[in-house]
Amino acid sequence: MDTMRNILFSGEVIGLCVILFCLIMFVSCSGNGVTQPKQLKMSVAEQQLVQNCNDFSFDLLAQAASSETQENIILSPLSASMLLGMLMNGADGETLAQMQEVVGFDDDATIEEINAYYKQLIEVLPALDTETTVRLANGIWVREDFPVMAAFIQACKQHFDAEAKNVPTFTDSKVLNDINRFAANHTNNLIKQVIDPSMVDENTVMALVNALYFKAKWQDKFKKEFTKPQTFTTLSGEQIQADMLHRTAEMRYGEDDDCQLLELPYKGGKYCADIILPAQGIDIRRWIADLDAERWQQMLGNMFYPQVELALPKFALKYSRRLNDDLSALGMPDAFGAKADFSRLSDEETYVDLIHQYTFMQVDEEGTEAAAVTIGIMEPKDVDIPMDFRRFIADRPFVLLVREKDYGTILFTTIIGHPKWQKQ
Repeated sequence: MDTMRNILFSGEVIGLCVILFCLIMFVSCSGNGVTQPKQLKMSVAEQQLVQNCNDFSFDLLAQAASSETQENIILSPLSASMLLGMLMNGADGETLAQMQEVVGFDDDATIEEINAYYKQLIEVLPALDTETTVRLANGIWVREDFPVMAAFIQACKQHFDAEAKNVPTFTDSKVLNDINRFAANHTNNLIKQVIDPSMVDENTVMALVNALYFKAKWQDKFKKEFTKPQTFTTLSGEQIQADMLHRTAEMRYGEDDDCQLLELPYKGGKYCADIILPAQGIDIRRWIADLDAERWQQMLGNMFYPQVELALPKFALKYSRRLNDDLSALGMPDAFGAKADFSRLSDEETYVDLIHQYTFMQVDEEGTEAAAVTIGIMEPKDVDIPMDFRRFIADRPFVLLVREKDYGTILFTTIIGHPKWQKQ
């Protein structure tokens, strides 16, 4: 794949990663028959899980930033986390323990609790806010002669609403077209290709896919007549002209010695964008490496409502990234090699050959549209396993998060170092 200048660190939207162990929710209907948004109520323990998942969001962004040569990163920790959630139903032993720890689950968390967590995300996140579109979809393709455990497929169907299909071989172009069509259909055609013949062979036994789509309008739209070109200093130090959105108003804002933080709510109030602007002279990738969920909560707790003059570049960016090395470095190397234990997935020994994420994000006067697709490819161990996995005047690089506001679920994490307009 050609190296792209733009990186979309989609995840997780979670984003990434996310919330809830058990969400207590309800649907109420008003007198006129209109369904009201679902509500979230979380215990102290569940809220702590959100913080653990947000650590995964920041860790994944920092890990990618530490090795990425491109200037933009937009990932979804939520999408990555949900794909790993499905795979946890097939993992066991140290492989499962590593996966749980990386995503944010305690060592004593049961697979039933993990599945309940993701099931609630799938049911509640799209229904939190009638003004915001959030869609989550999961799919599994299995080679028809591969002895997959029925319990694994059933768990993915029951808790992840996963579509499951048997296919003759992954070298069949019709199979690859079907997977790509699934990605396009569930991302509003923003991400149209996530698999190609170079990613599979006659030994490939399974492909798992998570798709995430997000679209929301700003609570207060930017006026197009105020958008104008302005100098933006890129991550590499180049000065370019970027179309900048402008507004002066009372906004939720925070600052400390090394950064400014601004919250831009979306219409409906359940989701927002957080803009983090490190101070002049601070390397944004080093700054993000020091960010964790604890400091993030402190930053949010210190925000207030002054008058703010805001200038923010509009952009539309695509990105894709192989996540094998990132996830291995964060603490789950066994899944990708000879030590992999997926004995609850199949009697045949398998390992994860590839986890790859594709993302898109657009920010303009109207709001934000974003999408992510994470794909995992499984191979049998009786073929050669690769043992080496190395592979708010915002006029400078900034971080942008898309967050669910009530409990802090992060859907997307981004570093924008070179804003471009690459609209579909």
